[in-house]
Amino acid sequence: MTGDPGYSSAIIEVPPAEAATGTTKIVWSPTHGPLTVTIPPGTVDGSVVWVPSPTAGNVAVTVRVTSPFTPPPPFGPPQSGGAPPFGGAPSFGGAPSFGGAPGPFGGAPGQPPTFAGPPIAPQRSNRRTQLIAGVVAVVLVLGCCGVIRAVTGGEENDKLADKASATSTATTKAAPTSAVPLTPVQYQQALAASDKAIGSTFGKLNTSDNAAYAKAAPTAASTIRDEALKLRGTAAPAGTESAHVQLTLELDSLADMVEESASAKQECPAASPFASVLQSGWADGIREDAKKLAAKDPTYKFGTFLPAAPKETNRRLKNGTFVKRTNSGGSGHLKVKNGADDTTISLVPAKGKKPKPVLTIYVRGGGTFTAKGIRDGTYRIYTASGEDWNTAKKGFTRDCAFSKFDDTFKFTTTSSSASIWTITLTPVIGGNASTSDVDPNDFPN
Repeated sequence: MTGDPGYSSAIIEVPPAEAATGTTKIVWSPTHGPLTVTIPPGTVDGSVVWVPSPTAGNVAVTVRVTSPFTPPPPFGPPQSGGAPPFGGAPSFGGAPSFGGAPGPFGGAPGQPPTFAGPPIAPQRSNRRTQLIAGVVAVVLVLGCCGVIRAVTGGEENDKLADKASATSTATTKAAPTSAVPLTPVQYQQALAASDKAIGSTFGKLNTSDNAAYAKAAPTAASTIRDEALKLRGTAAPAGTESAHVQLTLELDSLADMVEESASAKQECPAASPFASVLQSGWADGIREDAKKLAAKDPTYKFGTFLPAAPKETNRRLKNGTFVKRTNSGGSGHLKVKNGADDTTISLVPAKGKKPKPVLTIYVRGGGTFTAKGIRDGTYRIYTASGEDWNTAKKGFTRDCAFSKFDDTFKFTTTSSSASIWTITLTPVIGGNASTSDVDPNDFPN
């Protein structure tokens, strides 16, 4: 990036006809999300337009007006200091020199930077990008004077697209767009139909059973993508184009999140993946776009399938609460001096294939508690810490960490003595007990 560090710069290419009549492009950045670039009528090559971004402030976009007769950059040997043909992102080999007065971002107006062939956008989630007549895919890369061209057609391009699958540029399915914009009534009906279709499968994700969520997620994600494609194939009424396109982009991303949250290993098994989806930025974006559409016409209703994001809670048990206890009547004691985080401490028999805790106690951050009546035996001690206790699932829902003491603890009783173990859950100088992390899925419950 060049220029004032307070903003980002980018370049977008448009054909002469669109530069003459003016146009609006909805482009996608993996860093900043959807950006709406409005190009005024009569825009000349080298003009700069400012695009607001919710995360980067104003983005300065330089408009390059392409020549209708000039072919794409050469596909021959690379320039000195550059990357080989089709070799990923272009390399400029230092600051380019174009001669003449410098343009707004280091180049002369009318002289796009030279690079060794256009990178091809990758496939996302094994879904090939469809570029159909009448729909132009534009990819905007934020940073220092970078341009990505959309290349279509030909067997060679298909091979190149497969080679470029490791790049990070996101792509989106395109659908044939109806030539004539829908009437407000037709558009309202299209929104309502998609909203209802998504709701029929999305509602099944609202379950406290993570296994049931994982089972319902693929169908819900597929339905969301299908409805996003249908909406993308419609021409929205005048004044709603920007919110309409952003809505379809965010629906695709929401589908990806639904699918990934079902298969990813959760940091906190007691947390709800459905709540994470509802609290995501993609869900917020859909709610915001629905509000924008409704502001244009109150009959444009969308997003009833999407409940409000649940508020963050911080549920806690009282210090010394027994979450589980099946062992009592002994003479042993276990004293716990806790660190900063609320923690559960589980005493688990050392023998057995999958032993269950004989007791689990909840000790608040900074608290101390002594569990008494422990029977003789050799045990391992497991700890789980975090925030927001889910009583039904007996676990924390945020900032979880799971560990165990590497040594075992032996409790014995004689006629004159009984074992009293004290553990401190804060690292101390001279401490004699080491711990190891434990996979949440292997934690004994």
